[in-house]
Amino acid sequence: MTEHTSEEGTVRYVRCPSCGTPNPGTPGALCSRCGKPLHEETNHPAASSPPAPRQAAAPTVCSNCRKEIPAGSKFCGFCGAVLPSTSPSAAARPKSQGHLEVTPPAAAPRVAAPAVLPRAVQAPPKPVAPAATAPPSRVAPTPPPAPAGVPAQSSAQGTQVFMGLRVPKIEAKILEVKQDGTLGNSLRIIKETSIGRGNCDASFPDDVLLAPRHASVAKREGKLFLKDLGSPNGTFVKLRQDTELTPGDVFLLGRELFRLTTQRLDESLAGEGTIKMSGAPSLQPGPITAKLEHIKLTGELIEEFSLDKPETTIGRTIGDLIFKDDPYMSGMHARIVAQPGRFILQDLKSRNGVYRRIRDEIELRDTDEFFLGEQLFRVEIQTIEN
Repeated sequence: MTEHTSEEGTVRYVRCPSCGTPNPGTPGALCSRCGKPLHEETNHPAASSPPAPRQAAAPTVCSNCRKEIPAGSKFCGFCGAVLPSTSPSAAARPKSQGHLEVTPPAAAPRVAAPAVLPRAVQAPPKPVAPAATAPPSRVAPTPPPAPAGVPAQSSAQGTQVFMGLRVPKIEAKILEVKQDGTLGNSLRIIKETSIGRGNCDASFPDDVLLAPRHASVAKREGKLFLKDLGSPNGTFVKLRQDTELTPGDVFLLGRELFRLTTQRLDESLAGEGTIKMSGAPSLQPGPITAKLEHIKLTGELIEEFSLDKPETTIGRTIGDLIFKDDPYMSGMHARIVAQPGRFILQDLKSRNGVYRRIRDEIELRDTDEFFLGEQLFRVEIQTIEN
């Protein structure tokens, strides 16, 4: 057998007499490039004058047996499989003249592809652009809690306008408290309500201890206030808890009135004729001495007591200061506690309580009691919806 440089392995390749492409020497085979029959007779015109050699193209790989075959082949020279496509250059090359053109056998009909391709050969889905997200470092701050009275609103509504704090609405009235503790007439507070002996909203002409216009009760900004209108005998409010006394404070226990007065020790010595040298360094303020004055309703002094003990108790039968003739005073009614620089007044769970004289105006709360002249009142306050 004649060997050629184009042989690979044990397969004999024969060049096509038309296009010069090497093909396996199978009897009756057709050229894999041009499809014309291969002839090995030496008397063939093309055998004596083979075409000029052409520059070999890069080989291709058969998709069936994975063997390398010449580029542009229509059929595989090893397994005979039909290649899926031909080289564009071979399709465009003009046919050789002077040879009989042989039509290659018709290829097997293709089977229509299914409507839905298998998952392995489906086209990959188009990439979807990721949604724009806010940077992780820019975290929206948590809004502070809404103040009382301000309705909470959803943040999805966009920018919100602050409408200010809503003032709660209240309904208030004062009720008369009789000597036996029962409740008498009531008066609803709608506007500023005056109380006195003369022409007032609540008038008590027979009470000689009342001034013509003694005090007033008014609603303001959702609160109730009691104001003394400069009465000579004063207006008193019942204590709810321990309270600090300031110099000049007046309070009522039973029917007894007391007034607190204080004085520093250095001031008392200066009043006794002590001479202070000019240019001498100022001394630290001395200790405070306090006195409790028992006074009349007009402010006239009856007697005074020194508050030089850590605690001073006042009562009808038990205590440091005893007032056995006052039927409205409890056995041990109240106590004054001396603390550094101040004095605290405490109610010892007395039956009738402790009343302190207001200096100008004070806020009233629900169930508070206040006293003026010989009249005692109780407060009722109810908050209503806006």
